[in-house]
Formats: sequence, C-alpha cells, structure tokens
Amino acid sequence: MGELLGSIAFTLIVIAVIAGAWAWISTLFRKGVMALIGFDRVCVQQFETVLLYRSGRFEKALTPGRHRIRAGSRQLARIDLRPEVFRFKQGAVSADRFALNLIYVVRTQIIDPRASFESTQNYRDEICMRLQSVVKAMCSRKPRLEIQMDHQTFGHNVQKAANQVFRSIGCECLTFELMQVDIVGLAVELDNRRAGVAAHAPGVVEKGAFAAM
Repeated sequence: MGELLGSIAFTLIVIAVIAGAWAWISTLFRKGVMALIGFDRVCVQQFETVLLYRSGRFEKALTPGRHRIRAGSRQLARIDLRPEVFRFKQGAVSADRFALNLIYVVRTQIIDPRASFESTQNYRDEICMRLQSVVKAMCSRKPRLEIQMDHQTFGHNVQKAANQVFRSIGCECLTFELMQVDIVGLAVELDNRRAGVAAHAPGVVEKGAFAAM
C-alpha cells in the first residue's frame, strides 16, 4: 500500500514538473525572456497614447512603439488621438430675438490624453454639451443677418471660444463649419404661440373653471 501511494505521489510530481516546464517554455516563446522575470509587452499604435496607472496612480504615458512594463497592480488606458467629426442640428436665438435652426459640422482632436481621460467619464458627451453652449451664447450676441450672411466669421468666433472651454478636458476644436441657418421666426412670437397653446389646453381650461367656482 505504501509503495502504491509513493508511486502515485512520484507520478503527480513528475506531471507537475512537466506542466511547469511546458508553461515556462510557452511563455518564453510567446512573450520573451522579460516575461519570465515579471514584465509584460505592450504595443502602442501610431495614432494612440497609452496611459499607465499603477495602484490607481498615474505613472507615465506610453508613446507609439513597443514597451516592456512590470506586471502587477496596473491599469492601461488607450486614448485614440485621431480627429473626430461631429454634426449638430441646434436651435438658438439671435441678439435681435430671431429663433434660428443651425446645422454645423465640427472637427475635434484630443491634445492632452491624460486630461481627457481623467477630467470626464465621457469626453464626447462633454464636447457636445460645451460646444452647444458656446454656439447658443455666440448667437445671443450676434444679429440674425450677421449669422446668416457671414458664416466664416461666425465659425471662427465659435472655434476660438470652443478652444477655451475645451482646454480643461484636453481637447481642441480643429474646424467649425456652419452649414445652414434657417429662420423659424421671432422668438417673442413663438413664446406667445406656446403660451396660447398652453392656455387652450384642456387641463388649463378646467383649472380656470374650477377657480371661477
């Protein structure tokens, strides 16, 4: 009985040694000698930057190429640096109180990968929100005719203002092109129409009748 148990134990030891040797050789061929001493290989594409965090703290940014980094408590964040194009359709009000519908195309790019990654959970949503706020504010300072007749100047002013608000999220507005401006009507007239529709709504009439009682 003792010889049988000894034979089984010896067989298990041999199998474990063979499996360990196979894993060692496999790792050597797949990842190289550095992997055996605790290093991983990371390949960074030409159009991206990889941010390296260790134990929750930023350590460094990896530039395009192959890198050897020590394995362990680490996180890699790949940031695509290629320009992105956004198309917007937005309503706004001009300085002379005309309601406008604008269609414009914007080209943006990340210029500070770390700021873009750390400042917001979704930098694309942040770009959309900030850009629409800039366009709305710019329209409120320009008369209708100036916006309609001089797309280039309007676009240049929006681009300049957008770059100021994009800086904190590590982005840049490369181009802003105003494609189309449609006049909906005077903002005051629209407000009156909305008020008239609300006044004739069933809920409003019932409320007024109840108040009269």
